[in-house]
Amino acid sequence: MLILWPSLNAEGRKAYSTRGQLFDSKVVDRCLVKRSATPFCDAARVLLAEGIKPETVFVMRHANSASDAMRSTVGAAAGLSVADDGGGKPVFRNWKPYDAASAVAVPPPPMRKIESPATLVPFEPESVQEAVP
Repeated sequence: MLILWPSLNAEGRKAYSTRGQLFDSKVVDRCLVKRSATPFCDAARVLLAEGIKPETVFVMRHANSASDAMRSTVGAAAGLSVADDGGGKPVFRNWKPYDAASAVAVPPPPMRKIESPATLVPFEPESVQEAVP
């Protein structure tokens, strides 16, 4: 059983990312996933990678709740992710591992490699001329 609770930011408030609220989770007394917007699916992938059988029943509850929030098998949950349907509603989608090779390439910043970086020149009062009125 996966128990989860809201992840907190440095000010002690609920933490959010661009994908939504973030959660921390544990199985028994072991922290399994920290600061995840999809803790159920992410935790299932961790368990699957550790050798848990895919057909193992996997249940999620919120901390201090006696009700199950989600139930699946480890294998099914590991194969899912949550996405926005375009109208703000979260829906399950097939999970795909992040592929850095297919990510959009970001061009480097416009900086000449042959020049040295800018530096501060110490103030030299004798080289400054005063304007004559």
